[in-house]
Amino acid sequence: MNKSMWISFAFISVFVLLSLLGVLFGGDIADPIPKKDDVRYNVPNNVVFVAPQGKLEKKTDPESGRAMFVADQGFAIKREVPAEYIKQELDPCSDAKPPEPSMELKDVRSETHSGTLITGEAKVEEDDGQVLVRVPSGGTLVERTVSFSGLGTWLAAFLTLCILSFLYDDNPFYKFAEHLFVGVSAAYWMTLGFWTVLVPNLMGKLWPSLIARINPGVGDVERNLIYLIPLIFGIILLFRLSKKFGWISRWSLAFIVGTTAGLNFVAFLQSDFVGQIEGTISSLVVIHPETGFSLGGTFSAIVMVFGVLASLIYFFFSSEHKGMMGVGSRIGIWVLMVTFGASFGYTVMGRIALLVGRMEFLFADWLNIIIQ
Repeated sequence: MNKSMWISFAFISVFVLLSLLGVLFGGDIADPIPKKDDVRYNVPNNVVFVAPQGKLEKKTDPESGRAMFVADQGFAIKREVPAEYIKQELDPCSDAKPPEPSMELKDVRSETHSGTLITGEAKVEEDDGQVLVRVPSGGTLVERTVSFSGLGTWLAAFLTLCILSFLYDDNPFYKFAEHLFVGVSAAYWMTLGFWTVLVPNLMGKLWPSLIARINPGVGDVERNLIYLIPLIFGIILLFRLSKKFGWISRWSLAFIVGTTAGLNFVAFLQSDFVGQIEGTISSLVVIHPETGFSLGGTFSAIVMVFGVLASLIYFFFSSEHKGMMGVGSRIGIWVLMVTFGASFGYTVMGRIALLVGRMEFLFADWLNIIIQ
């Protein structure tokens, strides 16, 4: 048996032992079997629920005492919106008011929602073989759905242990979790970038009428052919996939790098360079308008100024670091080490917080050994 098989056997054994530990000592280990569960949705005001006539039953909710409507074939959720105004020429000198717009029902979503409607105020009426339930003050829609939360918890625990197995050695379980994470992340960001960047910022500007059919809010602009330039650069960037014509993609890469550097230069100059200079040349004596002299603020300002000067002396190589220059250089080294140590400690603290979160998930959400 080779090393990979030994690691795989050890990993499976640890997974099984942890599961048995949760069964024996845990309160209630996560059930991986999908089960039916009630999901509650808040219903906004002035929503109309439509059900076939004779398929709606009115009851009373035993918990809240509010009205409860149960539809065997589900509800269609609609809203009452104004229809188009009646086109009628009116005398501008007449005092007659324009006709009120007629109201009609529009589908909020095309699918049918099966479940129970609980509301405190409802108006029920029948119209053309349908029952309309109006909820002026909103309510709660309870849907019975199949929950895969337990199965998802087991899958997340398995993948967490796959990643933690790298603490011993590289193994097939870690590689599987790593490839899965990279693939899912790449697909997610590709989809997000397509719908949030390409569709509104490129296609919505070049073909607004076409995009308006998919997303009315995105395509409601005038066509701007100047966006053909980024489209061409984007197509040129795809030449990177070709070995023979890959050099053409350098034009797009050069443009991207140059414009990004130029746009971010001013922002970084103001936030980092100018901001640090402004923080250094501030007053050494800090006086608050309300409390007066601040000993802590004054001490921090003095330490900031002398710390920056000492750090600059350490990087000043035009004169030898002797005498006062040597003292300042050594102080600058201490300032740099404290800064790097604090930054590293903050990073480690963040990583430890992630580890604690994963341990809490394993022993609380999965095995239920820790009671939250």
